[in-house]
Amino acid sequence: MNTPTAAAGTGSRSNYARGRDLEHRVRAHLRGQGYEVLRTAGSKSKVDLVAIKPGQVLFVQCKRTGALPPAEWNALWDLAQRAGAIPVLAEQLKPRGRKYWRLTGRKDQPGRRQPYVELLLDELAPEAVAR
Repeated sequence: MNTPTAAAGTGSRSNYARGRDLEHRVRAHLRGQGYEVLRTAGSKSKVDLVAIKPGQVLFVQCKRTGALPPAEWNALWDLAQRAGAIPVLAEQLKPRGRKYWRLTGRKDQPGRRQPYVELLLDELAPEAVAR
């Protein structure tokens, strides 16, 4: 059986565990900020976490390196646009911090700067979400 735990010694278990741990830390942080947070276990979807607060819905993808390939970036962007949610990339900072990035467009032009801006959760207000 080929499961994350069965792949011991290949590094995939440790990568899986570190990614899962980041999702749990981001979830705990968002809950501490007053969000109701749903986690999509298995991380094979376009969204790792859905964070909901009155007037706000965040679709969060968690990445330890802060790098999101164009296909995943665009899938997250497109889904958030269709649902009226804010697309967010949560990046792990060493040793245990995190930074949030609000995606501001599709990643369609190779070699160009990623279309995102730093997101501070306390900056989000219902009127800012309506944009």
